[in-house]
Amino acid sequence: MTIFRLAPIDIRANDEKWATSTIQETVWVEASDDLHARHLVENATLKMAERQPERKILYSPWLDPVITTCFPDKDEKHPPKGKLLTAEGKAIEIPGVETD
Repeated sequence: MTIFRLAPIDIRANDEKWATSTIQETVWVEASDDLHARHLVENATLKMAERQPERKILYSPWLDPVITTCFPDKDEKHPPKGKLLTAEGKAIEIPGVETD
């Protein structure tokens, strides 16, 4: 498994997809590949957004490479097993993933 760093892309920070995420900061997660990392962060941060008739259905910004980056990171950040780690140092449990 590899540690991945996912981060918002500043130029797109006001994208309406952010309404579906509980966090909007850089996170680190252990995953088998970048797509797996994106899905883990989506699962840990997903929230319901108000549906508006004139708007498309919103999906997690963590799945969108135009809004967020995702790449292997050899930084000192090591999230606890089954959790993602935020830039502020908060560990967030990933539903359905075993923790220590």
